[in-house]
Amino acid sequence: MRRTAVALICAIIAPFTLAQPVAKTSGVSHTGQTQKAPTQMTTGAVKIGTVTAFNAGVKPIEAPSPIVVQSSPDTKPVSYMLAKKVRYVDKDGRAIDPHLIRPGTRVSLGFDRKGRVARVTVVERE
Repeated sequence: MRRTAVALICAIIAPFTLAQPVAKTSGVSHTGQTQKAPTQMTTGAVKIGTVTAFNAGVKPIEAPSPIVVQSSPDTKPVSYMLAKKVRYVDKDGRAIDPHLIRPGTRVSLGFDRKGRVARVTVVERE
């Protein structure tokens, strides 16, 4: 009798204790400037925009700063982290010097699996 009562009480209480609230995802807002590409993005995903700020680094051992790209005039610029080895190429696929990338240059960004920029393709120079 006692076992039955305990089992019945546990069966009644269990759904309430195991219930988890559902997160609302419709109102997501981004407050920061620096972001990685989403984790769902696979190798070769592309983002096109105009460079607003970029410093390629003075010395070869110095890491370049993140690249800041604005996709359209009515959106805020977004800063993307660079991978350890980034390829800088023109639209024909030839390697270029990263110091040629200045604010106002249209670029296409290619991402690696970790969401960092692995390839910067210059689409149009200012």
